[in-house]
Amino acid sequence: SYCLSYLTLKQPSGHRMSFDLPVAKPDTIEEVFADKCQRINLDYYSLYHFDELAIDGRKYQYRLSSKGDFMTLVGTFNGQSVLMVSVWTNMDHEKRLREIHQYILKKEMQGDTLPQAF
Repeated sequence: SYCLSYLTLKQPSGHRMSFDLPVAKPDTIEEVFADKCQRINLDYYSLYHFDELAIDGRKYQYRLSSKGDFMTLVGTFNGQSVLMVSVWTNMDHEKRLREIHQYILKKEMQGDTLPQAF
């Protein structure tokens, strides 16, 4: 399973939260957005030890697993922050980020929306 200890709630203690993490396995872009992607309000969370990649002026923050085969990433979709967990990198995270970026652009142009925020 994938650890989210680097994604910390900014709320006072006593506030509990849980993530239903998807199984870490190879996935398609469609599976990423159907099963592994949710809006997240970054006003309530702090991201630690994430790397950053800008594609066409859009910022993506990501954290690779220790083997580099999966990543957790935060980006934007229709101006709102989204969290994607246990995303397969195909051992080339930059290429995978570019594929995700292109998919987001396509879906934004189609007027698609995402699930509710954490």
